[in-house]
Amino acid sequence: MQKKLCLLVVILMVSVSLSGCLGRGGGNTDGHNSRGSPEDVNAEDYNVLYIGHSFGRKFAVLLEDYAHTAGESSHAQYIEFSGGESGSPGFLWEDAEHQANIKDFLDTGEIDVLIMICCSPEFIETLDTDQALWNFTDYAVEKNSDVRIGLAMPWKVYPGEYENASEYATNSTLDLYPYWGNLSDDLRADYPGTEVFTFHHGALAYEMREMFEAGDLDGDIQRLQGPGATSLFTDEKGHAGDMLVDTGTLIWLHAVHGIDPMDMPEFTQWEVDIRQISKDIIDEQNQD
Repeated sequence: MQKKLCLLVVILMVSVSLSGCLGRGGGNTDGHNSRGSPEDVNAEDYNVLYIGHSFGRKFAVLLEDYAHTAGESSHAQYIEFSGGESGSPGFLWEDAEHQANIKDFLDTGEIDVLIMICCSPEFIETLDTDQALWNFTDYAVEKNSDVRIGLAMPWKVYPGEYENASEYATNSTLDLYPYWGNLSDDLRADYPGTEVFTFHHGALAYEMREMFEAGDLDGDIQRLQGPGATSLFTDEKGHAGDMLVDTGTLIWLHAVHGIDPMDMPEFTQWEVDIRQISKDIIDEQNQD
């Protein structure tokens, strides 16, 4: 059974390598490889560094605004971005330029949270190891004694290739997430003084597609793929539309700051209460 799942994961993540834009080439859709620089890091701020691909980047970009709205006024967001599979921990570590950029942030000694996103080729092949996570964590802890390590899980790419929500959720990152959790347990055991947390914002993609097909998003979403304002995904690769980004950022906010989505102001631009959608996902993950 594990071999079957591993094969399915390989197929899945080969697609992810083309997701965010340009695959291992490291390009991106908006012309910005990074957000902020090490020189901007202020010791008075709560500094969060996201390193990864585009299936996490939009949430990281928006997180600072959400945190400020929630009263976390010292939150400062930094990003080291690389498209598709090249944004996985393994390839970021192997790439000399990206590794140096990330280390420059960590060398400030003022990074409070380091967030990495699935999945490195080593993890795809084994489902139980990813040395790059240890490499980055080891360096982060050495330079930032109180740093917290976050491990994010995205969703499956090419949603339009699946006939319905049930098919889309089958053999997906929902199946991969428990292995990701096992990896975080191992990391936590090796760094007992460091908080390691996992979160699966990708679970929203499966839930919201099911809601879309059931007509529960009719007032907000007209298409599976299309314009960001009215579609769940913006393109065939499965980049998140506006509603998915807004809802997913609430999961990031809870992961980083522990803020209950229902404590956030209501999102009046959406007819559906996206706070409740994200809270349900968070509660479900906390039960696992």
